[in-house]
Amino acid sequence: MPINKNVFIKNYLSALNNGDAAIFAGAGLSAPSGCVNWKQLLREIAEELELDIEKESDLVAIAQYYYNKNGCNRTKLNDTIKDAFQTGKQPNVNHNILAKLPIFTYWTTNYDKLIEKALENNGKICDIKTCCANLTTTLKGRNVVVYKMHGDVDHPEDAVLIRDDYESYNQEKAPFINTLSGDLMTKTFLFIGFSFTDPNFYYICAHLRARLKGNMREHYCFLKDVSKTDYKDEDEFKYEKRKLSYFIDDLKRFNIKTVLIQEYSEITEILQIIIKTYIK
Repeated sequence: MPINKNVFIKNYLSALNNGDAAIFAGAGLSAPSGCVNWKQLLREIAEELELDIEKESDLVAIAQYYYNKNGCNRTKLNDTIKDAFQTGKQPNVNHNILAKLPIFTYWTTNYDKLIEKALENNGKICDIKTCCANLTTTLKGRNVVVYKMHGDVDHPEDAVLIRDDYESYNQEKAPFINTLSGDLMTKTFLFIGFSFTDPNFYYICAHLRARLKGNMREHYCFLKDVSKTDYKDEDEFKYEKRKLSYFIDDLKRFNIKTVLIQEYSEITEILQIIIKTYIK
């Protein structure tokens, strides 16, 4: 059962006032700025493998297959990241609203720099964490920290992309796991533009839930409802609707409450209500 929008707004405003609100951003946050999603990023790679990206659900495997085929050389994959994200894209309205709010902690799986750009445009001093070494340093005068747990476009060779990267994450990126686990225990997260398909995230949440014996802090996410107009077949629509309902219930295992929206524009409307109410 999704959470009522007004209840979410009230609760997240409370977190803002208490100073413990946080953001977890996925590719969907940057999509209105023209940034590609994972399917778009790997489309050309899939074509070279003679695979149809629209038929594939395990996109990490596609990147790994390409890496394997090219003699374990990831130069083309690195170039794909650089070409996709090193362009003159600008933060969108949702970036800008979030940047105006008193949020100290941002986590993201995105390679782009739009979160940082929006924050800096609003006078924030950003301490950017793209690798484990960054976690041991503190930028003087910072008033926001951005954790880029999958890396950054400036260092595509270190980006988490192929299956090898995910399988070694628990060891090579353990400080990120520990830091995120701590934030999930002490802050109230809003997941925005995040699909919850990331293996690392599920690993972190599952282990944290086990350690806390199910006593997880409450968090929130935006998910788009299944629209009947997207399906020609009534049975397929009902099937996807049923799957979404089960997925929403499954997120509750980690105490992540879902704000169900009919259109993506509703996210902007909700964020605008939050910032207007907070300023008052």
